[in-house]
Amino acid sequence: MILRVILKNFLSFNEEAQFDMFPNRKRTSLSKHINVFEDKVAVLKMAAIYGSNGAGKSNLLKGLNFLKELATDKTFLDKESVGKYFFGLKKDAGMQPLELTVEFITKAGVPYVYSVEITKGGIKYETLQVSGLGKSDNINVFTREGRKVQYAITPSEEISKMVTVWLEKNPFASLLTINNDVPILTDENINNGQKWFEDELEIIGLHSFTPALIDIFKNKQRVRKFASQLFKAIDLGIDDVKVETENIEDYISTHNASMLPIDKVKKMRSGRMSQIVNFRNTSIISIEKGVQKISQMMFEQFGKDGFSKEMDIQAQSDGTVRLLSLVPAFYDAMKVGKTVVIDELDHSIHPHLVRELVRYFSSQKTKGQLIFTTHQTCLLNQNFIRTDEVWLVEKKDGCTHMYSLNDFKIHNTISLENGYLEGRYGAIPFIGDLNM
Repeated sequence: MILRVILKNFLSFNEEAQFDMFPNRKRTSLSKHINVFEDKVAVLKMAAIYGSNGAGKSNLLKGLNFLKELATDKTFLDKESVGKYFFGLKKDAGMQPLELTVEFITKAGVPYVYSVEITKGGIKYETLQVSGLGKSDNINVFTREGRKVQYAITPSEEISKMVTVWLEKNPFASLLTINNDVPILTDENINNGQKWFEDELEIIGLHSFTPALIDIFKNKQRVRKFASQLFKAIDLGIDDVKVETENIEDYISTHNASMLPIDKVKKMRSGRMSQIVNFRNTSIISIEKGVQKISQMMFEQFGKDGFSKEMDIQAQSDGTVRLLSLVPAFYDAMKVGKTVVIDELDHSIHPHLVRELVRYFSSQKTKGQLIFTTHQTCLLNQNFIRTDEVWLVEKKDGCTHMYSLNDFKIHNTISLENGYLEGRYGAIPFIGDLNM
């Protein structure tokens, strides 16, 4: 679970900005939207981020993705690529380090704070701490300043020298990734912190695509069942989602196979081949026990007078495909306890379906989180979203500012949607004179 994120001198965030998932405990409505961690800290399950186009909503998500990539891939950042991440709209752009901090709690229940400062020459400062959650002091796991590192569990002199050499060779790599190369640091907190980024934080961009979607639905029965339940709950007109697999020869004899690369299929002796059409994983061809098989996703849909028919993914709308691609992420958030961050949740999806999707998530008992950007004002309804779950982003002088709707004194009977559209809370586009 994410507790808070702090960004400074990163993309459109020039001045320090903080986003957090702490609820206003004075608000008693929708109390099921809150999880309490060991009676120490209350955490919101959901947050919606609003703002006009170009205000910087997505840059918060890019900050989280930056941290995830940094903590999981030592080759993610280098001298050539780092420059694009500094706030650029000032004379001394790139002269000060970019700063990012995230405080989080793992599924195992351990809270951490991870912070990093990066210059054009590499990582200047990096630290991982066990968080005291504001009740006690944080406990240092490691603190790195340049090539020097202080540890909670001091390694041998030999290992310390190995770490120094590794940092000299990889100045832009997080120390969290060193054990991926050479497992020499024995403090389990280092591995636990790194694994949260790798396994418990999921970022879905506007154009994210899951080429393994068929494999997921084929091999994970619980995900497939969850998808069918979800599609029924939001009344999508789909009764069941499944994967059908048959011999490729039988498929060719009964279907229009003009879209298949027949020559490549005939030469195929091992491995697998994904067919992608219009950003849709239409089929997977594989070798199973020496036999060529083709798998495709099928949707049972109802028509007139109770008639039903199985339709393939090509027959589905862009919105249905977008929802389908979000299913594994929603499953991970609701059933596995991951933190899922989605850019433009409403992309290609009708406002009523978006609202039902959000309502469905918030009504479930889960330790996972859903954080998303959106333009759909229909979600701004105090019957199913709290004011502390709404964040607003606006840009002034090229710099993104972020604040919570909880900063305003809002009675629980006030229409949030009307207030937002009327500009009472800011974070809406200013439309000038369009006359030509």
